[in-house]
Amino acid sequence: MPALSASSHNHSLQPVALQGLLTSGVEFESLPAALSLPAESGLYPVTLVGVPQCPGQINVNGYHTSVFGVFSDCLLDKLPGIKTTGCTVEVIPSLPRLQISTSLPRSARTLQPSSGDEITTSVSVQLYNGETQPLIIKLENIGTEPLEKLEVTSKMVNLKGKLFGDFLSWNLEDTLSQFPLKPGSVAVFTVYIKVKLDFSCHENLLQDLNDDGISVSGLPLSSPFRQVIKPRIENKPMNPQEATKVGDFSHIKTLEAILNFRYSGGQGHTDGYYRNLSLGLHVEVEPSVFFTRVSTLPATSTRQCHLLLDVFNYTEHELMISAKNNEDLVLHAGECQR
Repeated sequence: MPALSASSHNHSLQPVALQGLLTSGVEFESLPAALSLPAESGLYPVTLVGVPQCPGQINVNGYHTSVFGVFSDCLLDKLPGIKTTGCTVEVIPSLPRLQISTSLPRSARTLQPSSGDEITTSVSVQLYNGETQPLIIKLENIGTEPLEKLEVTSKMVNLKGKLFGDFLSWNLEDTLSQFPLKPGSVAVFTVYIKVKLDFSCHENLLQDLNDDGISVSGLPLSSPFRQVIKPRIENKPMNPQEATKVGDFSHIKTLEAILNFRYSGGQGHTDGYYRNLSLGLHVEVEPSVFFTRVSTLPATSTRQCHLLLDVFNYTEHELMISAKNNEDLVLHAGECQR
């Protein structure tokens, strides 16, 4: 509802016992406001609200006041400086109202999508590269109509670099099996967050292989840890800017996305109306496994060789590395094995 302004030139507090909206059209419950105007306040903003009782059109024509028992009606077309005679509000049928809570903490960072999406709330999480984290979302119907229809979509925000696989995935059927969701009821919706990013520095790996006498190109594996863990003599000196880039193993990448919930129910759904609710997601990704050194050994055939990789566990947890047709390799926190 609009915020209307009134003016007073009294030299003391002016009590206004009652102030509400003047409307026409469908039935409308105006919620009265009581206030005191400070002396010499000039134009004083007052917000007047109300609740429509049925669908249709409401014309807001002005407001009424009660001061010392004297009732006055003030029409908008009589106010100086206001060029309109009122405003018209279209009232649609009632819809359910959805409130969400999640298993992740709220984010101190506010997403600012370029598309202009309005974010209701944002959550954040820190993950290692390759890790999967379930996000449990509780959907509570705080309205008066049953929740019958729910659509969930997602989109990335400010994506930089290549993302492998599906970042967000879910099975909506499990949640829809709990519908229709009656007023006051709660449904559970689970979203799986999986991060697969490229933390490699290709030129370092190629230099390793060239040092071993192998000519290759385009391999997507390498590591900034090679210079830190096992220093080697390079064929050419490295300038300070490149050294900083190679030694920056605390690098963290950021992923941001928006989950949009489009929902409806009751008579509003029958007439084709929906509500929208958006959840922002901020994910910080740390590297997990690095290949710190690459070397080769001759094989029985001159056309083949054995490729040896030194694998470093960057995390604070025990990891298991699996390779095709090979045994699993267990790496403790901070451990490097070949």
